Amino acid sequence: MTNAPARDRIVEPNTNSRAEHRGRALVLPAPGRWGVVNSITCRSSVSWGDCMPFSPLRSRSRLVLAALAVLFGAAAGCETLRSAPAPPPPRETDVGAASPPAPVPAPAPAVASVAPPGKHATRHDYYVLYHDFELDKTDLLFAELDALPEQVFGELKLPAGNTVVQVFIFDTQERYERYMSKNYPNLPKRRAYFLAGTRPGIDDLKIYTWMGDHIVTDLRHELTHALLRSVLKEVPLWLDEGLAGYFELPPQQEGVNPQHLDALLRSPFQPNLAKLETFTQVAQMEKPQYREAWAWVHLMLRSGPGAKKVLHQYLQALRTDPNPGPLLPKLREAVPDPEQALVDHLATVEVPKARPRTRGAGAK
Repeated sequence: MTNAPARDRIVEPNTNSRAEHRGRALVLPAPGRWGVVNSITCRSSVSWGDCMPFSPLRSRSRLVLAALAVLFGAAAGCETLRSAPAPPPPRETDVGAASPPAPVPAPAPAVASVAPPGKHATRHDYYVLYHDFELDKTDLLFAELDALPEQVFGELKLPAGNTVVQVFIFDTQERYERYMSKNYPNLPKRRAYFLAGTRPGIDDLKIYTWMGDHIVTDLRHELTHALLRSVLKEVPLWLDEGLAGYFELPPQQEGVNPQHLDALLRSPFQPNLAKLETFTQVAQMEKPQYREAWAWVHLMLRSGPGAKKVLHQYLQALRTDPNPGPLLPKLREAVPDPEQALVDHLATVEVPKARPRTRGAGAK
């Protein structure tokens, strides 16, 4: 089981995209397009005509003088052409003692490739895995990921989506982190990222992670984000993370996140869904907020038909309306005291006996 902040999901603006991160998360610049997170900063180029104006000259001497002016005067306004003035020639008495030329700087070391994986592509119903190493097709990773869409759409009463999710799996953590820091330098380090970008008529849903013992849980978490994004206009931040935390473990866990449950039961817990619903940025979500988000989702899906119906109706509204309003007032109609109901619910939750979660050889 992993800590929630080890993963994240971002909405990446592309051509004609909405300038937002699902209404709340980081606005992520596409690689090579914009250079600064949270402010759209286009790269600029310098025109040679702007830097080096030139007029015809009538005499050879004027031509020489104009050329020198261009090199040492006009070039000062163009950063790429700026240079230091030449030193004066040595006097006759100093010729023998002239200083040696400055050493030529050594070339910069070559930068290792930061291209995403793509040597192999393994296609499944809802996603394509891109990887540079051989995958063990008997790995339980594939069985879990193949079953996840049916579990998510079925339990949430949502129609199946038709958007294919692109999953890039790096062979090592070092390669993954180098790629992310190169292309998204302003993002904090996470084990996995979900990126969503919108182009006219299509959603680009991408996941980046690396092959390790966490891979199944992290991919289930991030794919839940992607599956929701494929069928809903919007997902409030707290609900998005709560559902991802609910579905990141296999079905036999019945949505119980043992780490979240243990932390909530061991410390004083005062639920505050009203405050949680005001969060619009991932940076506002710390571990306590991830735990509470998961707890509210578990209450609605596992406590009784009234709370479950409220969640189902709210998700249906999100299919057509990106902002149907807060969920708490609707929940109060079915559960008179939701905060106390949540505390009582958590006290009765039992952690199912986990079956061994063995994986195949993975990367070879």
